[in-house]
This record gives sequence, C-alpha cells and structure tokens, in this order.
Amino acid sequence: MKIQAVKPEIWNFRVQGGEKAWEEVAYSAKMSGVPAEIQGEDIFKMIIENDYGSSLEHIIIKFDIKMTKGNAPELLEHRMSSHSGYSTRYIKVDKMYQREESMYEVIIPWHILNNKEEEEKFLKVVENSLSNYERMLEEGTPRESARYVLPFCQAVGIYHFTMNLRSCLNFLGLRTCVRSSPEMRCLAGQLYFNLIEAMPIIRGHVGCRGYNLKVCPESNVTGVREGEPLKSYPICPFRAETDIFIPTRKQIRAGVNINKFNKSRAIEVQEALFKKWASWEG
Repeated sequence: MKIQAVKPEIWNFRVQGGEKAWEEVAYSAKMSGVPAEIQGEDIFKMIIENDYGSSLEHIIIKFDIKMTKGNAPELLEHRMSSHSGYSTRYIKVDKMYQREESMYEVIIPWHILNNKEEEEKFLKVVENSLSNYERMLEEGTPRESARYVLPFCQAVGIYHFTMNLRSCLNFLGLRTCVRSSPEMRCLAGQLYFNLIEAMPIIRGHVGCRGYNLKVCPESNVTGVREGEPLKSYPICPFRAETDIFIPTRKQIRAGVNINKFNKSRAIEVQEALFKKWASWEG
C-alpha cells in the first residue's frame, strides 16, 4: 500500500474568451445603460469597483480541483457553480484520476507541516484507516460502505468546476481572508493567480472582502482584528493603522482616522500572502 502526501491543487484553469473576456461584460453593461462617456476597459473596472455584479456572470471560468474529502463540503457550501466529482462509491480510492499508478493521496494538515514527529504520528493513523479500508474490500464489503473508514485527509475531493466570474470573486473575497481555513486559503491563492494570469485587467480589483469593500466586515473578531493575534491564524495585513489600513465597520462607527490608502502596496502585501498560502509550505 503506497501513501503519498500531496497539496491542495487547482489545475486546467481557463476563462472562456481569454484575457479579452472583459469585453463581454462591457457589452452587457452598455445594454443596461452605462453612460456613453465610459468606454472599453473602464466599463469593466467600474463594474468591479461598484459591485454591479450581474453582468460579471457572462464570464465563464472552468478549472479542476483536488482537496481533502473532509473539507470538500466547505467548498460546495458556496453553491456557486456546477461541478462533477470523483466518486468513492464507484472507484477504489487508490485508483487515482488520470493515473495508472495505484496510490493513496493524502493532504497533511497545514498546522503540522514540517513537524516530522507529528507528521509520522498522523500518517500512522492514516495508514491504519486505509488498511481497514483494504481489509473490508477484500472481505467483500461494497466500496460505498468500505469508504466510511476513509480518513478526512483523503485527497479525493476532486472536481471539475464551471462558474461565472461573479461567483469566483465572491469565493475569493471570502477565502482569501486570514480567517479562512488553511486548505481553503491555499486553493483561493492558486485561484487568484490563475485568474489574474488569464485576465490581467482584474489585478488590483480582487482580494479579501475588506480589500474589495474598503471596509472589513469582520468586526469584533478577537485575535484577528482586535487584541493579540492568534498563533493559528496569519496576521491580517490590514489591521494596523498604516498606509494600507482597512477599518472594520465598528471602527468607522467609532470615528477612526483613515489615511490615504496605498493601493499598490496593498496589492503587493496581499499577493505575498496568497503566494505563501498557495505553496502549502506550512
């Protein structure tokens, strides 16, 4: 029995219409009555900046994704797309998609990555679960019942997704927040870089909800926006009153001073975080 640790992954990413897909948004926006003095790329940027999201639904995005089976329901909760998934009911779990080799792929939790002792303990438990899975199949238990012993970390949350740009930006706004779970941050980071590569025009117009809205909705969150930072979360880059400070709604109501926002530095800081999360380095 071969077990291999892998990372959450997005691949086969594409935007229908490529980097000129924004023209579809501009076309539909003009039909809705955008003033004639706003033209070309400025229409698309205006739509993004003002959150006029319905016309963004005309841009279609497709990609494949791999994540833990345990966290897959968290992704599917978004109810934002069409998807087709790998079936553990019909396929033996070591028969990997598009690979002839038999192997069990697992994702080691982000918080114990690079901790050899914890990783070894973790993999022993995983191996025990997979041994029981193999035993049940050998004894004639149907795959759909034997899979009940599979561990949370099993990397069989494999899906082909189709979604529109509005849903994609909603996902990124939620999952690039430091409060999101590590696995979702990893996938969101990869999705972000795939998106800005396919559509360069969108860089600078997408990030966490605080960045997008210019106000953070995560008021009163101790350890993230208030108080001492929690060790289990990354530090929010926008919480300190610097040139990239983004206030919470509570802080605005309290009359906090807001300085000029350094957008270019905010983009750099966010992207450095997204790159780290996407790498799954721990």
